[in-house]
Amino acid sequence: MRGRRDRTLLRRHVGARRAALARQPVGMTRAEPATAELVRTAMREVAAVARARDIALGEADVERMMAVYRGFSADTTSSMQRDLAAGRPSELEYQNGAVVRFGRAAGVPTPVHETIYASQLPGEVLARQV
Repeated sequence: MRGRRDRTLLRRHVGARRAALARQPVGMTRAEPATAELVRTAMREVAAVARARDIALGEADVERMMAVYRGFSADTTSSMQRDLAAGRPSELEYQNGAVVRFGRAAGVPTPVHETIYASQLPGEVLARQV
């Protein structure tokens, strides 16, 4: 069960990561090499955290999820992206925040997730106060 949850986390993070910082639809983020590489790096962080938790996720899993990302319609946005843009509570704590917490607990660096989480947290806190 735990492995299944971590694999689900990897799949769900495909869109959420690029959306939180770039605030652009998939077509724009995958067309920009630096942003697409940021997505790949974030996927690798999830895989590293999963491995530290005895979940077998590797580069092949990352590449599979990158293929999913490349297959999204160009106008695709994530629910987290839409929530953050609208000032609504989002899944930030349960997605990026979870990767950061699990990474810290396992001693695995997650600099992309930490940046996304820290940069979006003020808006998330404000949305939850309303």
